[in-house]
Amino acid sequence: MRNDASITPILVGLFAIALLTGMDVLIKSLAPFYSASQISFMRSAGLVFWMTPIVLAVRPGWPNPKRFKAHALRAALMVVTTITFFYALGKMPMAELFALAMTSPLFIALFSALFLREKVRPILMAALGLGFLGMLVVVWNGGAGFAGGDVGGLALASALLSPVAYALGIVLLRSQAGNEAGTLIVLVQGLFLTLFLTPLVAIDFAPPANLVDWAKFAGIGFLAATGHLCITYTLSRASAPRFAVLEYTGLLWAAAFGYFIFGETPGLSVWLGAGLIILGCILVMRAREKPEG
Repeated sequence: MRNDASITPILVGLFAIALLTGMDVLIKSLAPFYSASQISFMRSAGLVFWMTPIVLAVRPGWPNPKRFKAHALRAALMVVTTITFFYALGKMPMAELFALAMTSPLFIALFSALFLREKVRPILMAALGLGFLGMLVVVWNGGAGFAGGDVGGLALASALLSPVAYALGIVLLRSQAGNEAGTLIVLVQGLFLTLFLTPLVAIDFAPPANLVDWAKFAGIGFLAATGHLCITYTLSRASAPRFAVLEYTGLLWAAAFGYFIFGETPGLSVWLGAGLIILGCILVMRAREKPEG
């Protein structure tokens, strides 16, 4: 598996985070009316809808049956990730939720060292440290810097569990990215995720109420497909710890979307933390991994 020293994978990774945060805006707008399991199901089904013609056009070959176990395991982790995150998204301000989600890069770096035996250079550790410090600054006020009410215990627990499951899924994807085509990985993951979510959504499925909601669900699937293709590309050319730091930029997008779309006003702590996060991202973009061998 090669690591590309150019800036292109970093830029693609940044674009992926922006797309997926935009997807979360659509999800938050639907959360008051549909369950987290249904939103997760519609997202994965939409991803399959958009990815199928791409895979048919590209013809990357057939999936390796020996990797179905890995696909199924990552899909199971994604069930936990999406349901917990989408539930919390409907209950918390976006910037506050994303601040808690910023713990995922720390778990990604940890799981990469444990399972992929990746070496983390000091400059990347410094970048991760700055990002973690930025996250602490953001949550320092305990949510008091946000316009809004208290966050329930279940929502908070969901917000804390989601990044752990997400980090495990990213490391699994990193281990797969060099073995199968990115388009194939995304489609197969979507199929497994849709399959696993079907029994859950069958319990309380509510048909979309109008054309606007249908359009939002279609947009969610499209942004999910595009964002995950970009992530797969980045992970096939850059180490998981390097991608981990890029995740911090999602907080900046979340704060902006939350303010302009949902009227959520982040406090000063968000902007102080964001400055540290940006500095960490600059460090990782300047970092160059030593060639292997």
